[in-house]
Amino acid sequence: MEETVEIPVTVRGVERTFAGRVQAWRYGLRILVDIDGTEVVLERDDAGEFRAILPEGFVGKSPDKEVVNAIIGVLESL
Repeated sequence: MEETVEIPVTVRGVERTFAGRVQAWRYGLRILVDIDGTEVVLERDDAGEFRAILPEGFVGKSPDKEVVNAIIGVLESL
């Protein structure tokens, strides 16, 4: 089962909205977010903190860390 959610963030004074796909995964949930053309997986680690995972074999410019941290901040507030 998969659901799509909108994640609004403000980074450096610019408001942006990212689409996230929420998926049941193992014993919890993971959110797949397209950040400037790169699908980033956000899931909780063993300590319960969100971590961002790039696609296997990814080469290229990594997504902006401020954007990733802003998205994680929104998810943590839910």
